[in-house]
Amino acid sequence: MQAFGFLLLAAGLAALAARFSWAAALAILAAAWAGTTLPDLDLYLGIGHRSGLTHSVLPAALACWHRRGFAVAAGLALGIGLHLSADLFPNAMRGFATVKLPGAGSIGPDASYWWFAINAGVALVAGTALACLITTPRVAALVLIAAAAMGLVYLYRTDGGWWALMLFAGLGWLAARGRRLAQ
Repeated sequence: MQAFGFLLLAAGLAALAARFSWAAALAILAAAWAGTTLPDLDLYLGIGHRSGLTHSVLPAALACWHRRGFAVAAGLALGIGLHLSADLFPNAMRGFATVKLPGAGSIGPDASYWWFAINAGVALVAGTALACLITTPRVAALVLIAAAAMGLVYLYRTDGGWWALMLFAGLGWLAARGRRLAQ
């Protein structure tokens, strides 16, 4: 699975971040790409597709265990947020498409929509905040622009991605309009 390769690359780059400032930025981007497919690891673990363990902010939160993992956590959060955004728009929210919790089974369609929306939002905000925390403002802006470009590529080629792209475009328009009105 390509996610593991990019995750290992991100971890290696994060280890270099103390010596080379550019390494943290590259670690965030490598982890972001890994995060776009990491939630589907549940298919290989036998824990049920769309497991609440992998289709949540939990993997990114685990990377925050130590400060050296913040770059990996930032990237994972951004990538997982994009993945969950696309998962908000399945062909039908039933069976395979719903979130499954260990020991409890499916949480149902309505709760699954909420699960994906809340976890996607938290992941994208946390990833952005962590990227801003561990890099300079200019580097954070460049990393977030590059992550957004990766997100466009990912969402363009993913089922449900077009709807997520339209959602992000609408939210971006509202944010820009709100900022203009506030000035």
